[in-house]
Amino acid sequence: MTYKKPGLPDKPVKLKVKAGDTVKIITGKDKGHTGIVLTAIPKENKVVVQGLNMMIKHEKDRQARKANSTGANTVIKGGRIEKEAPLNASKVMLVCTACGRPTRVGYAYREGTEKLSRRKYRVCKHSDCGKEIDSPQATV
Repeated sequence: MTYKKPGLPDKPVKLKVKAGDTVKIITGKDKGHTGIVLTAIPKENKVVVQGLNMMIKHEKDRQARKANSTGANTVIKGGRIEKEAPLNASKVMLVCTACGRPTRVGYAYREGTEKLSRRKYRVCKHSDCGKEIDSPQATV
């Protein structure tokens, strides 16, 4: 019997945001702020946004595993370390590159006759925009 962390989905979720996308936080302590997605974690349905959802971790001073060139051990400084914590992907909305507003994500297909030309891409769901969010890729 395999162990599953409580609260995780049974299988990886299809995230509508990717690393490098600009998103707006729609709920929580950073509500209303925008940032760039550093990493997307589909296994846990989470994203890490640059400069938002900061957490503080306290670390002790510790010795490095390897000695330096003189043979003496070096000490890695501890203290309060601030870093971004993952937040649930349902708490963010993708910001459209064309209209600059937070939007729901739709999908469309690029047509073509070659073998790998039929590609899925993301589109803005605003009725007055409807433009492509992903940059167009050249078909080979």
